[in-house]
Amino acid sequence: MVNNSSNNLVFLALSREAVSAHSKWNLSAHMKKTSIPNDLKPKVQLSCIFFGAVLLMTAYEFLKELYFKGRLSLWESHAITVFVTAIFATIAAFLTIKLADELVKLSRQAHLKVASINDALFDAVILINDQGFIQTINPATIKMFGYSDKELIGHNIKMLMPEPFASEHDRYLQHFLTTRIAKIIGKTRREVLGKRANGDLFSMDLVVSEIISNGRSEFIGIIRDMTDYKRVELEMVELRRVEQQRLDNLQHELDMAAQVQKNMLPMNFPLYPQCTEFDVFASMVPAKQIGGDFYDVFLINDNKLFIAIGDVSGKGISAALHMAQCVAHLRMLSLHDSRPHKVLRKLNNLLCENNDSGMFITLCCGVLDVLTGEFIYSNAGHNPPLSNVTNDYFEFMPVPKSIVLGYMKDVKYTSLTVQLNPGHTVFLYTDGVTEAENKQQNMFSDDRLLNLLVTSGETDAQKIIQLVNTEINQFTEGSEQSDDITMLTLHYFGSKHTEIK
Repeated sequence: MVNNSSNNLVFLALSREAVSAHSKWNLSAHMKKTSIPNDLKPKVQLSCIFFGAVLLMTAYEFLKELYFKGRLSLWESHAITVFVTAIFATIAAFLTIKLADELVKLSRQAHLKVASINDALFDAVILINDQGFIQTINPATIKMFGYSDKELIGHNIKMLMPEPFASEHDRYLQHFLTTRIAKIIGKTRREVLGKRANGDLFSMDLVVSEIISNGRSEFIGIIRDMTDYKRVELEMVELRRVEQQRLDNLQHELDMAAQVQKNMLPMNFPLYPQCTEFDVFASMVPAKQIGGDFYDVFLINDNKLFIAIGDVSGKGISAALHMAQCVAHLRMLSLHDSRPHKVLRKLNNLLCENNDSGMFITLCCGVLDVLTGEFIYSNAGHNPPLSNVTNDYFEFMPVPKSIVLGYMKDVKYTSLTVQLNPGHTVFLYTDGVTEAENKQQNMFSDDRLLNLLVTSGETDAQKIIQLVNTEINQFTEGSEQSDDITMLTLHYFGSKHTEIK
């Protein structure tokens, strides 16, 4: 008995050392956190705990037999085995409980996260079973439909639908569960009608999805109240209608302004068919509906013809108004003093008055003595005209250095004189001609214009303008016009002493 007691004590000591050794080898890590990696699935972790305990018990039995070599009695062997097994089982239970606690913690965190998201959603979220009864709702559902949670949970979802959809809902749900043919479930968002607790109907955006829980179908619906969207949509429709009306009114005003501007310019060519001494032709193609370019042709008296072409800085209505003011002043001033440089000086001073916008005008004007062919012209910062006066082929006419109109007061301008003989032509234009761009953003240019007039040999007033317009259209290849294109041609036939009325 003494020997047996000594053996028992030794084995217990050995068992404690073996357990301690194995704990240091493997189990100490479990006590700190878990020796099984956290990224493994729970079933795998449980399997690792089970097989770890099996391996430890196997090692224990091997060490026991190796140490005692059969000296233990049957009850001593079983008693020690039960003791050690209880230790291993306790450790395994501790690890299992810790794993379960971790899973419960993660589950609670996930539940709280989903619940917080669900509560914060602006859209209503409703879960129903396969019989159509409401299982779960979120706070947005209560706010949207006006029912309390007790009035909704456990009741059929069709209470939130108007007729005839309410009566058809149960049949539709059973038809889906039987045939699996969906009309709404699993489809994209669609607009339907909903019914609030007070009976009001409203438009809502609905998405329904099926989920399988414990082998049974459940359905989750996400609903967005479209009332505000519909109101905004109606407001936008009304705003678009008002805006369109304003645009139509503005377009009408622009049409009227374009017509007024058109009426201000001489259009009915030939202007003076009774005058055989000269022919004049002009055209203006505005970049916008109304433009800032202009031209003018009129008889000062029986023997003198005044011509002018100008370009107002800017585009659109403001340029057109400035152009109208300039044309009015120009006609008034030229009737009192036919000397071009005097006309430009007085016109410049008038345009400088109350010119807060800082707009300016380039202008070239001249006076033809229809009996003698003397042509006196002056220039205010405008493109130089072309004529075939000198050598019977076109070249740029000299122009004195000058400043644009409306920039500063009391500017002095200079006039030059050339003698027109029968067959001579003067061609005036704005920078919209030479600066017309093609798709490669290349300009038509002064050289191209000069070469066209020289090589064509054309001197007829109307044909020259038609020729230049055709060439510009071919050059630009349909590119958007960026500036007004205006031209005026004066052709002198010579005096035949025809009476001018």
